[in-house]
Amino acid sequence: MTTSYISSLSLWNAPRSASARLQAEMANATQEIATGRYTDVGLALGGQVSRSLSLRQSAAEITALKDSNGLAALRLGASQTVLQQLQKSADAQFASLTGLPADKRVAAMAASAGDTLASLTGLLNSSASGQALFSGINTSANPIRDGAVADAKTAATTAFQAAFGFPPDDARAATLTAPQIKSFLEGTLAAQFADPSWGTTWSQASDTAVTSRISLGETVTTSVSANGTAFRQLAQAAIVSGLGLTGLSADAQAVVSDRAMGLLSQASAGLVSLQADLGRSQSRITDANTRLDAQSARIKTEIAGLEEVDPTEAQTRFTAAKTQLQMSYSLTAQIQELSLLKYVA
Repeated sequence: MTTSYISSLSLWNAPRSASARLQAEMANATQEIATGRYTDVGLALGGQVSRSLSLRQSAAEITALKDSNGLAALRLGASQTVLQQLQKSADAQFASLTGLPADKRVAAMAASAGDTLASLTGLLNSSASGQALFSGINTSANPIRDGAVADAKTAATTAFQAAFGFPPDDARAATLTAPQIKSFLEGTLAAQFADPSWGTTWSQASDTAVTSRISLGETVTTSVSANGTAFRQLAQAAIVSGLGLTGLSADAQAVVSDRAMGLLSQASAGLVSLQADLGRSQSRITDANTRLDAQSARIKTEIAGLEEVDPTEAQTRFTAAKTQLQMSYSLTAQIQELSLLKYVA
């Protein structure tokens, strides 16, 4: 026969031993009700936890891609705005010169050249989110060098004097023939806007455009370099205009205005092409985001199927644990009133 010993202390401690467990169950149930997710996913899923982790990693990657696509779309939108402004300016200059008599065009070109160059360099040095838009992959630096306009003007004037023996505003310029001016503009001066002179005087942009990964297996070009032909043509047209060759003969002036207008027309066409290229990239980003949203929705659904808690079941567990805890507290209070000493004579 076995004798069991029961004391007041053991009776008093029995309900207390369960209270910690019940409080933990209530805390877990409360968290699951609030988050809709198992408190301990690893414990709840067991062997399926690896699938849950893989899905969450994929979801995080999609979120990162969407964020990156947002920045790329911002850069593309800002670039499109600049390209549209440059094209509008080139078209306006061309239309303005077309409406003037031939003998008035060179003077009008010279009068607006300074503002044109300032606008061109300012727009090409635009940035978005702290990154230069037209520097290619060299996004930390403005594409157009400081002092580029002044250096280019000096180089053009120096080249003119070297070719003819006097500066552009010299009275002797009137003796120059149309073929001489044509040869200078299309040869000596044009070379200043080709490599390597362009990189030395004007640009510190990279020829390599920025590419962005827009989906799990797709990349697109998301920038334009200031080294593009259209930008060189705009700069060249402005420098030709800024030479101020109003002292030339009528035939020679016609060569100058035709050269500038031809460059403006070609630049405008090039800018339209660049806008179309960026527009295709914008469209691909939009399509990629649509696919990413669909993938994200599927992944979220699968994660929910693994990790989501039935709120009704969680509420039931919370209520049951709360009821048991209240009963435990009540029993503890009753036991505290008991003492074996009351029954000892």
